[in-house]
Amino acid sequence: MRDREIGPIGTLARIVAGAAAITLPIALEGIGWWDVPALAVAPLVAAGLAMLITSVLGSVHGLAGCALIAALFAAAFAVGEATPAHGDVVFWGFFGASMLLAAVRGDGGCEVLAFPNAITGREDQIGCILFSPIDAAEARLDRRPEACR
Repeated sequence: MRDREIGPIGTLARIVAGAAAITLPIALEGIGWWDVPALAVAPLVAAGLAMLITSVLGSVHGLAGCALIAALFAAAFAVGEATPAHGDVVFWGFFGASMLLAAVRGDGGCEVLAFPNAITGREDQIGCILFSPIDAAEARLDRRPEACR
């Protein structure tokens, strides 16, 4: 069993954000049968885009994370335009489910890699604009001397 990369604050942040990302778009638009296969394919798209982006940008973590989110948004928008699927429900549903999986697994870094990492058994990471600062602050708190806790 591997160690958790995030602490309780990072875990809670991912649970709250993930639940909101899933429920709000569905509450506003509903979910259609076209959304389900689009959501099922999203982890494969995320894995492919992550490999492409990190091969081009290397270890520029913040930029790679932003580029991956932008690429996934563009892909979800294209699916929404080309099919009866709700692109925003697919986009936010995938992100929300990824955040919840990252919370359960204790994954740090960008949550969009939670499903590809779970499927492949890898631990690929790129930076995450939202959660990396929370995780870094929590890690600093965990390194305090025992007397300060």
